[in-house]
Amino acid sequence: MANAPVKNIKSVNRWTPNPAPVNNEKLSDYLFSELNRLSDIIFNLDLMRLEQTNQSVEKPRDGDIRYADGTNWNPGQGQNLYYYDGTNWIAFAGGSGAGDWGQLVKTASQTAPAADTAYTITWDNVVYSSGISIDSSDSSKILFTHPGYYFVDFSCLLQSSSASTQNFWAWPRINGVNVTNGTGIHESVHANSQEATLTKMGIFRIESGDYLQAAWAVDNTNLYLYNLPATSFAPSVPSATMSIIQVSQ
Repeated sequence: MANAPVKNIKSVNRWTPNPAPVNNEKLSDYLFSELNRLSDIIFNLDLMRLEQTNQSVEKPRDGDIRYADGTNWNPGQGQNLYYYDGTNWIAFAGGSGAGDWGQLVKTASQTAPAADTAYTITWDNVVYSSGISIDSSDSSKILFTHPGYYFVDFSCLLQSSSASTQNFWAWPRINGVNVTNGTGIHESVHANSQEATLTKMGIFRIESGDYLQAAWAVDNTNLYLYNLPATSFAPSVPSATMSIIQVSQ
C-alpha cells in the first residue's frame, strides 16, 4: 500500500474563530473553513511543528518553547529551538551558529600615569563582532548582548624604556569588579628596549548587559603597552588584542 501524501500545512499558530456569517446559507462554508483551520493546527501539534518566531517574546513563562529565526530574534545561539528557564532562553543542541563572538584591538601604545595603580585598556577597534561591542561612552568596557560562558584569549605587547627590572600585571574585571583569582599575567622585564609578548586564556560567565574590562598595572611607568610600527615587510602589531567566543549558554 502506498504511503499517504504529506499534507501541505499553512503557517498556523493558534485558532481564533472568524465572525460567523449573517446569512445562514453561508454557514456551511464558514464551518468548513474553520474546521480546516483547526485541522491545520492539530496537525502541526501532532508533528511537534513550531513556526519561526522573528521577535522577542513579551512576558515569557517558565517552560515556554520557541523556534527563533536567529536574525530578527537571536536569543544567543542563532536559528534554533529554545526553552525559557524562568530567566534566560536556553538553546537546545545544534543551531545555526556557535554563539556570539568578537575580536578587539588596541592599536596605539598605552602608558600608565602612575606606578602601582590599576588602569584599564581602552580599545579602539572592533575587527569582527556579533553580539559583542565597545561601550560608546567608555571604550574600556566590552559589552555583551546575550548571557553565556565565553572563552577569552588576551594578548599584549610590552616594551621597557629603562634598564631596571620592572613588573607588569593584567587581570579581568566584570562589571568593574576584579575576578577572584583572575590575575592573568605577571611578567618581569629586565632590560632597556626589551619587548615581551604575553598571552592568557580563560572562560568566564557573562550575563546579558554585563561588561568585561582588561585591567593592568606596572611598578614602573617606563614599562608600557607597546604598538610595534609596521616595517617594509611586516604589518604593525597592536599593543593588545582580545578574542572572545561564546561557547555555551
